[in-house]
Parts: sequence; C-alpha cells; structure tokens
Amino acid sequence: MIFLGLGNTKYKVEKRWEKLPEEKKLSNISSLFIDEEGGYVYVLQRDAPFMYIFTLEGDYISEWYNKDIVDGHYFKITSEGKVFIVERDKHRIIIQNNQGVIERIIGDYRSPGLQGKPFNHPTDIAIADSGEFFVSDGYGNHCVHHFNSNGTHLKSWGKPGDKKGEFSVPHSILIDKRKRVLVADRENNRVQIFNQNGEYLEEINKVYKPMDIFEDKQGFIYISDQTPSLNKFSGTGAFIGRCRTFGTYGHGISVDKEGNIYIAEQFHDQITKLTISF
Repeated sequence: MIFLGLGNTKYKVEKRWEKLPEEKKLSNISSLFIDEEGGYVYVLQRDAPFMYIFTLEGDYISEWYNKDIVDGHYFKITSEGKVFIVERDKHRIIIQNNQGVIERIIGDYRSPGLQGKPFNHPTDIAIADSGEFFVSDGYGNHCVHHFNSNGTHLKSWGKPGDKKGEFSVPHSILIDKRKRVLVADRENNRVQIFNQNGEYLEEINKVYKPMDIFEDKQGFIYISDQTPSLNKFSGTGAFIGRCRTFGTYGHGISVDKEGNIYIAEQFHDQITKLTISF
C-alpha cells in the first residue's frame, strides 16, 4: 500500500482502480469525468470502445461504441447530462446525450480551420452556466474560441507565442467558480487566466508542460503536468502542494464530491485513485 501527501491532505494510492471484465482493457486513455447526477466515472479513450463507465469504486458499468469517434482528447458532461467530446484529429465537437447518442456535431473533419478559425486539432472544452462554451484549439491553432449556447461562434483570441494572451499548445481549458477562463498553455509551462471576454488577468507558472486542469467543490485547482506530477493551488493561484503521478504522466484528472482524486494515466494505461486517508 502506498500513501502520499498533497498539501495538508494524505491519500491512499489505488493503482489500476478500474475493475474491467477479463476480456476488456484500457487502451490509449485520454480523459475522465464524474457526472453530477449519477456519480459515475466516465473514461474516454482513443480506441474502441471510446467510452467506459464505472462506479466510484471502479466497478464496470457499461461502454459506448462508435466507429467514427476515434480521437477523443478531452470531454465535459453538463449538469443536464449532455456529453461534449473534443475530437482532436477530426477537428470537431461531438455532443451526445447520457446514453451516448449523438445529437449534434460542430466542426467538419474534412475542413480544418486555418489561421485561427475553428477548429484545427482542438483539445478541450469548458462550458459556462449560461450554456456558452469555450474551446482550446490546440495543436494546429494557438487560440481559444468562444461560442454561444446555440453553437454560434462569437469570437476567438490568441496567437502563437509566449507573451500574455499568446499560446503554444493550449492543451486544456476550465471555467472556474469565479467565472474565469483558465487555459493550460502547455509548451509555455503555464496556465493563463482570462475573463470571458478574452482579457488576460494573470497566470500560474509553477508547472512543467501542464496537461489537464480541474477545480473541486471547494474551489481548489488541480493541474497535472509532465514532471510527472499533480499540483494543487488555491482559487487565487497560491501553491499548496505537489505529488507524483504513476504513469508517464497524468493526462486527465477529476475529483469527486468527497475530495478523492482520479487520474487517467498514460503509458501504461490505467486509472489511479487517490482516496483521502484520515
């Protein structure tokens, strides 16, 4: 048994938390997310099936197949149960219901957006309470796109570079409780923070190639990076603590209502759960 400390909290480490049937396995996992209603852990991977669903204890529930979803990078689930999947190499956002049925697609896999237009290898999506959403874009573009709740493109900001408001691989995105837009600016080793009009506010720079960002119910910010480590900050950006992850790096992170942390580890594929230990 392994125990670790993150800030003032101790955790029990549960490697390979997922309990899959013998004939199934995780393959090229990318991200995970816990839905608010059912308390299930959804795990996205770039293989078939594209989605696994587990209980909080790691028990296998079900899986979703779709031969056309092959490169899901990150995803979010709204409080209404809508699933927004960012498909990196197909330059699009897929919107599904909570049964995995596609309701809408934004973007065209045959027409990547050039010169800062949506989308060119997008990476992640953040959804505001109003239904408006923001997409980090990504590996081809170096910007953030803002859409209204109907999916109409409103504006974009950012360009290649390392100055304020510039990006080098905007890899993940989050809207926090203060309604700010946080963007993991991976190759610039920082998380930039904006208001929803795209105006630069500040940044967190005590990270190395940040991968994913998550905010828990208490307002703490978690950032995984390629150290590999998991970093914890206050809502105002004050550094709280750091611990290591157990793959090459943690590509996806999520935290449940009790404060337990789930990490989608890449190379080798596994889910690590950090359970609060009193």
